[in-house]
Order: sequence, then structure tokens, then C-alpha cells
Amino acid sequence: MSFCPRWIFEVACGWAGHEYLSQQIDLRTIANGYSVTLSGFYQPVTPEEIATVIEQVLRFLDELDSGDMAAPLLSGFCYDKVTYERPNTIRKIKGLFGNTDDPVKNREQNVESSVKAFKAYVFALRNEVSILAPDGWKLAAVEDSPVISKLASQQHSALDFL
Repeated sequence: MSFCPRWIFEVACGWAGHEYLSQQIDLRTIANGYSVTLSGFYQPVTPEEIATVIEQVLRFLDELDSGDMAAPLLSGFCYDKVTYERPNTIRKIKGLFGNTDDPVKNREQNVESSVKAFKAYVFALRNEVSILAPDGWKLAAVEDSPVISKLASQQHSALDFL
């Protein structure tokens, strides 16, 4: 096994943050679930990494006074990462020689770059370069990626932290 691609890590952190806000389940419980899922496909990703990204993103959203828009912004970030490789370039998850969710040789993901990517998305959205996710979009709508399918199928309970 090799390392998690940066965009997969960012999608996982974004959707974990979305779930945290939407379901109001303990942050550590959600981070643990996402860590276990990612670590099943790649070199271990710690729950602390995921929780730290979520905490920093939520602080940023609080500074912006995003209120009820926080969850849609996180969902939109995930949609953007899954749909676009870069602005105006559609991401093809399943390719001729492999999937874009295949492990990478070098560690790409880290807390700072993931938080920076989220901030860039919010500023691009403000400048009308990016868009929010369509109404009703869920991570489960993503096809051709076993990693994202597994992330989307997680079920968390408030009792998981016990």
C-alpha cells in the first residue's frame, strides 16, 4: 500500500466536517471512522489529522460567520474536489490505466494544504469561480471510486464514542 491522494484526503475531511455539522456526532468518533476507512486503502491516516483539518476549517467558517451555510460550504468543497481536477477541468476518476483514487508513491496530504485548499475554494466561490454542490448532492452519488463509496456508506452513531 502507498499513500492517500491529496484530493481523497480533502474530500474525506470535508465530508467528515459536513457530517459533524449535520448529525452533531462527536468529532473524534467521525474522525476515527474516516481514518479507519482511509487506512484500509492507503498507509495509515490518523484520526488526529482528520480532526485537526475539521477543527481548523470550522474555525475559519466561524471567522466568516457562515452560520447555516457551513454545511453547504463543506458539501460544495467535496463536490468541487470530486468533480474538478482544477478549475474547468473535469476529474475522470476511472481512467484507462487506473483510477485517480489509486495510492500515490509520495505523501501528498497534510493538514495545512487541506485547510488552504478549503479556504481557496471559499474565496473562489465568493468570486464566482466555483459553485456550491447541486441541491441534494451526496457523496454517495460519486461512482467509479471504491474509496469514496466506502466513505459515503459509513454510518455513525452518537453511541460510537462509548
